[in-house]
Amino acid sequence: MNFNRIITKSKTNFKKLLKKSSKLYSYPYVKLSADEENIIIEVEKDKISPNLAIEIKHRQTGYRIEKKINSNQVLFSINELLEIDTKGVFDLYIKILGKFSRKKRVIFNSKNQIFKAVSKEKNIILRSYATKFNNLSLKIQKSDFDYKITTLECYGEDKVLIEGNLEILNDEITHIDKISITGKNRLDSQSNNFDLDFKQSAENKSKYIFRGYIDEISASDEKILNLRMDFFIRIYEDGIFYQSLIYLSDFKNFKNDEDRFLIKIDKCENVYSFYATEKSYTFALWITTEISWLRSYNIACGRTIYNNYCEQPLQDIIFFESFFGKSYGGNPKYIYEKMLELGLDNKFTFVWAYSGDNTGIIPGNPIIVNRFEPGDYYKYLALSKYWVNNIIFPIHKKRTGNIYLQTWHGTPLKKLGYDITIPGPEIEGRQNFYNESRNWDYLISSNEYSSEIFKRAFKYKKKMLELGYPINDIFFKDNDELINSIKSKFGINKNKKIILYAPTWKDDEQNDSWEHYFKLNIDLNRLYEEFGDEYIFLLKMHHLVSENLVIEDKLKDFVIDLSSYEDIQELYVLSDILITDYSSVFFDYAHTKRPILFFVPDLNHYISNVRGSYLNMEKDLPGPLIKNNDELIDAIKNINQITYIFSKQYEEFYEKFCSICDGNSAEKIINNVFI
Repeated sequence: MNFNRIITKSKTNFKKLLKKSSKLYSYPYVKLSADEENIIIEVEKDKISPNLAIEIKHRQTGYRIEKKINSNQVLFSINELLEIDTKGVFDLYIKILGKFSRKKRVIFNSKNQIFKAVSKEKNIILRSYATKFNNLSLKIQKSDFDYKITTLECYGEDKVLIEGNLEILNDEITHIDKISITGKNRLDSQSNNFDLDFKQSAENKSKYIFRGYIDEISASDEKILNLRMDFFIRIYEDGIFYQSLIYLSDFKNFKNDEDRFLIKIDKCENVYSFYATEKSYTFALWITTEISWLRSYNIACGRTIYNNYCEQPLQDIIFFESFFGKSYGGNPKYIYEKMLELGLDNKFTFVWAYSGDNTGIIPGNPIIVNRFEPGDYYKYLALSKYWVNNIIFPIHKKRTGNIYLQTWHGTPLKKLGYDITIPGPEIEGRQNFYNESRNWDYLISSNEYSSEIFKRAFKYKKKMLELGYPINDIFFKDNDELINSIKSKFGINKNKKIILYAPTWKDDEQNDSWEHYFKLNIDLNRLYEEFGDEYIFLLKMHHLVSENLVIEDKLKDFVIDLSSYEDIQELYVLSDILITDYSSVFFDYAHTKRPILFFVPDLNHYISNVRGSYLNMEKDLPGPLIKNNDELIDAIKNINQITYIFSKQYEEFYEKFCSICDGNSAEKIINNVFI
């Protein structure tokens, strides 16, 4: 028996079957509606195929109901679904029937946003929502009442008018004493209550209309910025209340992402932004700064632009971004410049996201776009076949056919993603990184140690390119011309040695608007007194740290702040000593084999309370831990002795973390991804 022929024939038959079903299976969009008894699922007539079915599956139990598509409508009884379960979630699938059965999730779209089915008999409401991957699901909610918001608008200068109607579903509730809106702070559950006026219907005693205002929001001053509050509607009977989150999915159609920004009130130098939450469309409040609000609104506008351009085919464009588009540096820079060197600008169009003022530093002739301005940034993000980034994009899901190279930005010392157990902003934000990592097709690693951490911390299962970081190719070149150029540009005395201070940002150093600040514990005056004749002291702060340091005039020839310098790699080749703390910069600097000092006066606090470390900092680092300025001055004075003491430890460190790099990492990665 020729098994290869059988397999080939089977694949051919499946391809024919898939072709017949391709219109709906490839673009699995449907329209939902409901009457009193049924959920009605409609498909476009030109996409109907006799071998297709709709499957509704209960996520928690796995039980499912499948119905063949015989016309452009498929009916599912509300009761037959609720016989499976009266809580949880139903997921919707398009299914190819027969021997080569296949299925895929139905995609959420704006046509389904307003869907709601009500079972008065069981006091249950089924609402549509978008999952984190934008698939269509139905949430099953036990509810004592149903409601609809009909008016939500700014009233006067600082009030929000809310109107709607309400119907009691629970027969045990005989009357209503009070209706109110309750706002709950997400962090500490502190509540704000707003009583509403209401009136019972003369024709139907279970129905009411209501009207009222949200005005004064109470919160402690230190918690007011970045406050997030969710709103509930409550009904009271004899002192007992029943409540529900306020859903706005049937209030208006949120076709565009920016439509979710409902009301903006400027108050006490803050912005009170009333909005519909993403995907669930519940009513919420965000108190923030004008700058933060505008940034979020621009991203929302950009996503609409992105979605519109996704209707066009992908093009041979490579989209580069580094550090949120704020700098020209990192692994994306070195991959890009190697591609120019290889002549690949004849094959691809290059786009760089860059919001800096010095666009002239980017060689070649790329299209330059600004991440913080909706428009061309999102247009080219949608049209590009390739994405190259070292952090994240503001788009949650890439297009089919898009190839995403995630270069990352360092060997991890601090714990990442799902390895973090200490509460803080990194835990709160890791869901964003998880969603982002679902888009990655390739992830670059500089060593086996990093590869294992990335796989676990990001739950990453696709292609790992353990080929070294392109940024470290610079250490295998002749850099004399580059060094002289930088020293001339910044007026650095060519006869003095250079100390580079490059600390990290710390997760617990931020204000209420999540803007980061930094405490400089190094005594610059003492360093100047001790080493002003021998050294120049360069500052390069982490890209997430606010630049608010003031350097005294008498130190200006000794301390040079290069925090805004685009590429820290070029400062490494310039420097004779590196001082850092918990930043991963020392992994890259170690390729120079020059001395590294770890200035960590807050070591115990940082390890215990901030994020945690993968390495034992007392044993595994290629340089000494320094707790105060006296120790730091002593270490610099005796740098040759420290180099000798740590020589064996440094050698072992280099072998484990740096030995993969040979000066050709960028080219190896290009050959794997683009050629």
